[in-house]
Amino acid sequence: MTNQAAIENKNVKGPSFEWWMISNIVLGAGFSAFVALLIPPYVTGVTGNATDAGVVMAIVSLAAVMGPILGGFADRYHAHRLITGLGILGTAVAFLMFSISAESNALYALDAILMGVSIAAVSAVAPVFIVGAGLPQALQAKRLTTFNLVAPVGQVLGGMLIGAAAAAGWAYNQRFFLAAAVIFICFIIFWFTSKKPAERILDATPADKAAVKQTQKVGLKGVLFSIFGMYLLILTLGSVAQNGINNQIANILPNVYGIDEATTSGLISLAGLLNILFFFIAGAWMARKGSMPDFTTGNVMRFVGALGMAILGMAVKSPILIAVAFMQILYQGTPFIRLTQPVLAVRFATIPAGQAIGWVIGASAIGSFLGSVLGGLLADNVGFNAINWMGAIAAGIATLLIFISLWPGERKKRAEEAAAA
Repeated sequence: MTNQAAIENKNVKGPSFEWWMISNIVLGAGFSAFVALLIPPYVTGVTGNATDAGVVMAIVSLAAVMGPILGGFADRYHAHRLITGLGILGTAVAFLMFSISAESNALYALDAILMGVSIAAVSAVAPVFIVGAGLPQALQAKRLTTFNLVAPVGQVLGGMLIGAAAAAGWAYNQRFFLAAAVIFICFIIFWFTSKKPAERILDATPADKAAVKQTQKVGLKGVLFSIFGMYLLILTLGSVAQNGINNQIANILPNVYGIDEATTSGLISLAGLLNILFFFIAGAWMARKGSMPDFTTGNVMRFVGALGMAILGMAVKSPILIAVAFMQILYQGTPFIRLTQPVLAVRFATIPAGQAIGWVIGASAIGSFLGSVLGGLLADNVGFNAINWMGAIAAGIATLLIFISLWPGERKKRAEEAAAA
């Protein structure tokens, strides 16, 4: 029996959930709830303009271009556990720094850099505990679904916590401290439960030594000018749409549709709750049809949601329920995309898993940076609904590129696989 076969046989009946997966709370509660609900309104309130909030969020996003470097380092030195743990801990420290930053613009920038690099570390490296462990396809799909479900669960809990803190009249520094405490608890849980999962990656590595040596020779041109490069462009555009809106959602809902702060927190929590359902749907569909249908569906939903929000935002008095419905459509595209991102990264790339996923995080970071900067400028010079239009245009282009470029590449790859079989 080969090393790879032994690994697959060993893990085929493994559990869907493992406690190290709590690391994904950093994306759910940490980024989608705590960051989205606290940083933009806090910075806007202190500085008096949305551009500054957009700049801070852009720095958070831009720092995440460290993803390829962090993923490559973890692959090369088998440091997946260390990098992921430091990423969780760094996120907690960043929230703690925001709680004591008062009105210091210099500290805002340092906080944002630490936040972005930490989130990039977790985003790029944590999925390798699954896609780099030599698991059989069925177990890999189950664990990817479960791992990604942790994010919306965290988003629900995070939104509820911040909403309750806001209703209780907590100051922003107290809310940031609460966020830091939650993430630090996640770090403790991850660190004491991640040793064996990290060993699985190490066990799977020997079978891939030759491939690793070969793929390490792939240069920047080989990464960007390929089907994988087109995939990265699509992710960048999608991130402009999703994160451009997400990063200002706490300002968009009140200013465009007249939704108050507490209700905004509730809607973020509702989006996370619905994400849980849609992750199950996306996971079941991916198991039957593969990753590309899921990825395509998520991008179409993102386009429809952003376009609907933009059109309704032009009304003098927007129908709030319909606007909220389009907002939820936008958010529910995320499970279909996020579940498939690491799978498609490994499928289309010719570089190791950690580095490939790092490139995915980097592309998303560039999109988030552009969305944050453009969104802030558009909000101050045109209005907050202009962010919705920006999202609709970017998501529309991304969806078009999927059909005219990525799907032909996928069909070609399937034909090659069928011929090889």
